[in-house]
Amino acid sequence: MMSLADSFAELFRSINMVTVCLWIAGFILFCVEFFQPMHGAAYCLGVLLLGAAFVTRTVYGSPGVAFMFVFITAIMLFGVHCVSLATQKRDWLRVARIEKAGERNRKYGSLAGGVGIANTPIIFTGNATINDINLIVYSESPIKQGEKVKIVKITPDKIIVTRVD
Repeated sequence: MMSLADSFAELFRSINMVTVCLWIAGFILFCVEFFQPMHGAAYCLGVLLLGAAFVTRTVYGSPGVAFMFVFITAIMLFGVHCVSLATQKRDWLRVARIEKAGERNRKYGSLAGGVGIANTPIIFTGNATINDINLIVYSESPIKQGEKVKIVKITPDKIIVTRVD
């Protein structure tokens, strides 16, 4: 029977670079989602990479070694979760977003209701010039290049425009 120290030694003795790269990239992406939420994109990609690392570890190692790999990863992910809760990083980021939104309103608030020209076709997002300021804008309906647009709303993360007839 293997001791715990022997199990750890075996875990890292026969690991290959593909598994290491997949595991590190997956772990980093998983952690990024905790501290800089991206609507689950980094989390999903991180979980997929961690899963691929587990599969490669299982293929190139024994089931016992693969279990140890999963167990250590689970402990590390639990640790990241605890750090996230302890530091309340998500609340800190939320406050930063609110401050950024206030900055956007101060910077572009005077443009609300302003009329300009679409520099590119606006299909959900595009580029427009309003009061000689080039902006990335959003629209719920498609707007052709060269059409007049009007700012209808400035949100914390978007400047929303509509077509002017």
